[in-house]
Amino acid sequence: MHTESLPPDAHLFNSMRAVGYSLPTAIADIVDNSVSARAARIDITFNGEVPVPFVSVLDNGQGMSAAAARDAMQLAGMSSTAFRRPGDLGRFGLGLKTASLSQCKCLTVVTKQGSDIVALRWDLDHIAKVRAWELIVLDDNEVAEVPGSEHLVALESGTLVVWQVLDRLYEQASHFPSFLDKQMIDVANHLELVFHRFLSGDGLRKTKIAINSVELEPADPFLSKSPRTQRSTVETINLEGADVVVQAYTLPIIAKMSSRELKLAQVPGSLRDSQGFYVYREGRLVIWGTWFRLMPRADMTKLTRVRVEIPNTLDHLWSLDIKKSSAVPPEIVRQRLRTLAGTLAKPSERAQVFRGRKFAIDEEIIRPWEVIQERDAVSYALNREHPVLKALSDGLDKAGFAQLEDALRMFEATLPLHDIYNRMSTDMKIENENEIAKMSTRWRDALHHLWSLSEEYEPPTEFVDRMLMVEPFTALRAERDKLVESFTSTKAGT
Repeated sequence: MHTESLPPDAHLFNSMRAVGYSLPTAIADIVDNSVSARAARIDITFNGEVPVPFVSVLDNGQGMSAAAARDAMQLAGMSSTAFRRPGDLGRFGLGLKTASLSQCKCLTVVTKQGSDIVALRWDLDHIAKVRAWELIVLDDNEVAEVPGSEHLVALESGTLVVWQVLDRLYEQASHFPSFLDKQMIDVANHLELVFHRFLSGDGLRKTKIAINSVELEPADPFLSKSPRTQRSTVETINLEGADVVVQAYTLPIIAKMSSRELKLAQVPGSLRDSQGFYVYREGRLVIWGTWFRLMPRADMTKLTRVRVEIPNTLDHLWSLDIKKSSAVPPEIVRQRLRTLAGTLAKPSERAQVFRGRKFAIDEEIIRPWEVIQERDAVSYALNREHPVLKALSDGLDKAGFAQLEDALRMFEATLPLHDIYNRMSTDMKIENENEIAKMSTRWRDALHHLWSLSEEYEPPTEFVDRMLMVEPFTALRAERDKLVESFTSTKAGT
């Protein structure tokens, strides 16, 4: 027996381009390296109108020595099983190359430590021509021609990654500059979510990220600063001496969210699609909006988002892929998450049932609408015993009462249930509850009218307490004493 060395053909690079990166995930992989290099600022620059369009990522991190730069440009320059210090966002030693070359044919890395500058380039056209793994080393004059190199030179240390010959992006565009502009909006949204904890300094070293000098704002998928967000207790799962930390957040119902909160909490897709686990590796969001098949997505649980934090020492157990966009929990964690999932989703179910009202479950609120459950069907009917409706119907003769009943049944039969469901499924904000708050003056007037019909046989205190258990007058509960005083003085004056 004997052995032979059989290195891969240089065409392997072209095969690796089909890993499946999008532009946002590819740039996120480059940002990972900058964060790992302890950069305080990362500047992403793009220009689709210059003779050679480019995308670049510049950081003021630690930079690399000549040897480290060559390791970074080598495929799998660092083993996936090698020890990674806390805060290292790398995985297979492939991200820089696979992410970059999935979008471009010319990758240039210029790095600086002190006065030493090293510039290396993978050029796929050159590799195809010479059919060899030839890494191009740039001289000082060539470095000066690299877009953004002057900004790197001004730093004490840092790294500049430049993509040119953006063929994969050209293929998708009819007008490249405007296409690239739109694509970079998606990049900004993606980075604001994936790196939101670094952008905000949430328990991590704060890092500024800018795109064409516009600084990104961190998303907040848990609305962690909102007083209306509910939090579970923190659960810890110990695995091979490391901790997996789990905590659930229940978002406020949409009607209670401000426009800014909606923007902060928004992730691609609807709330229904984005419910579930949000897995963070060393503070970086790697996967979100999944229950890992432990439970189905449902409208009743759409407000639930569960934060799961894992260290990079458990990568081998989580099946983290090259793009760091997919992870599968190990069985021991799945078992614990399965036990927790149903419990963690309960607050969302309660919030949906009671639509955010602060009433105890056993309170008997008289509502304008009644829910009628019949086997597998449900319907809604106007409550004929509601005081407002009853006061109206009691004053009608037989013919008038029949006309009112016909009108009510028509309204019930034409209630746009499917339209309401479809709009709420797309997280459209329903304004009814805001209107209830705005119409408090009209509710007071209605109460005074009802009081005029009952003051002869009911004391003011009993009347007010009874009516404050009736929607929409429940919105006036904070004014109970004033209402009692008002009706008492009205009765005394008659």
